[in-house]
Amino acid sequence: MYDIDFEVMGQPIGKGRPRFTKSGHTYTPEKTREYERRIRAAAWKRMQQLKVEPTLCHVHIDLIAYMQIPKSWSKRKKLQAECGIIKPKMPDIDNILKALCDGIQGPIGPIIYNDSQVHSVKARKVYANLNDWPRLAVKVRWEIATPV
Repeated sequence: MYDIDFEVMGQPIGKGRPRFTKSGHTYTPEKTREYERRIRAAAWKRMQQLKVEPTLCHVHIDLIAYMQIPKSWSKRKKLQAECGIIKPKMPDIDNILKALCDGIQGPIGPIIYNDSQVHSVKARKVYANLNDWPRLAVKVRWEIATPV
C-alpha cells in the first residue's frame, strides 16, 4: 500500500473553463495552468522524497480544500466559518478535483499517467482556521496490484 500525501499552499483554485481563440482553438486559462504546475511540483517533490515511481494502478484520492475566510467578514461570521457552521461555496469541489487530477497526471507522472486511474474520491471544502493558511491537502493511495 502506498500513501502519498502533500500540500499545495495558497487558496485552492478550481479548473477554469476552456477558452477559445478567434480561430476556434481551445486553451486552458493561465491561472489554471499555473495552479496545476504548483500541484505537479508539490506531488513530484513528495514522490522524490519517498522514492516512489508513478503508478499504473487504480488510486483513491482524499482531498481537503482549506479555504481562506474573507477578511471583510465580521468577527461573528469568521468564528462561524472557523467552527464549520458556514461552509465555503466557491469554487466548486468538482472543479478543484479536476485541477488536482490534471496536476498529478502526465506522460511521466508525477503520480498517475491518466486520470482514468482515479477509482474513488473523498473530497471536502472547509474554511481554514484564522491563524492557519489556505491550502489543498491531498493524499493519494493505491495498493500494489495489477495495473489498470
